Amino acid sequence: MQVLIAGGTGFIGRALRVYLEGMNIDTKVLTRKASESYHVAWTPELKTCDISQLRDVTHIINLTGEGIADKRWTKQRKKVLISSRIETTIFLHSLAQKHCPKLIGYVGISGVNAFGFGDEKIHQENEPFGADFLSQLVKDWEEAHKAFDFLPVFSILRLGMVLSPDGGAYEKIAKPMRLGFGAIPGKGSQWVPWVHLKDVVHVIHIGLTQSQGLIHLVAENSSMKELTEAIAQKEQRKIYLPNIPPFMIRLIFGEMGGLLTESVRISNEKLLSFYALKHPHLSTL
Repeated sequence: MQVLIAGGTGFIGRALRVYLEGMNIDTKVLTRKASESYHVAWTPELKTCDISQLRDVTHIINLTGEGIADKRWTKQRKKVLISSRIETTIFLHSLAQKHCPKLIGYVGISGVNAFGFGDEKIHQENEPFGADFLSQLVKDWEEAHKAFDFLPVFSILRLGMVLSPDGGAYEKIAKPMRLGFGAIPGKGSQWVPWVHLKDVVHVIHIGLTQSQGLIHLVAENSSMKELTEAIAQKEQRKIYLPNIPPFMIRLIFGEMGGLLTESVRISNEKLLSFYALKHPHLSTL
């Protein structure tokens, strides 16, 4: 087995590569800035890649995509969010077809924000997409992944908010707490589906040998208040400031602010049919 991780230098990708190497799985990482022996140079927007290192790849893990919550969603930013997922995946597929003759498995990621916001329904994998920008982005992203579904092993993992003290969303929430500026976004009652980084890594590893199709990778749905307070407890900090009003979040972040203020509830029933979560509750962060 030789695994190629696209998007392997990000929060999830770094942890995944270390884990797979620890399992004695030969792992390479596609990156624009190749500086390590396990790096494979590519520039997807220019359609260039060091194809000489692809011939022995048996599995691809596709984690590509600019951070959804990194910047305000201007028209230009939306184009970047789309192209860094869809166009990059299309280019990855063309590389695989031409230069990966041993390829037998593929794992792609997407997000649980596929159904719009605001209702109390617990959504299953087979339900229709919402009409908002993020739902349609997930829809197009998953369609791009499906170009690989001819392979013997194929999965798409819809991730909830990925939490770990090692970085990511946890760090963004914890950082102001350490400075004494911790506050709960919005009303605090909005639902947030989340999953621990270690469970993400383990389920991706399973996906290298077992086809799962489309899976919601979520530990549980917690309120924003519960989630923020759990991180504060982990950081041994108190939350002194009042909740940040939804209108203020919208003023600062625009449309992207809905990620912090709106609810979505996600079923993990299918996931639990084959995987026992290592971090099933916020108390296990």
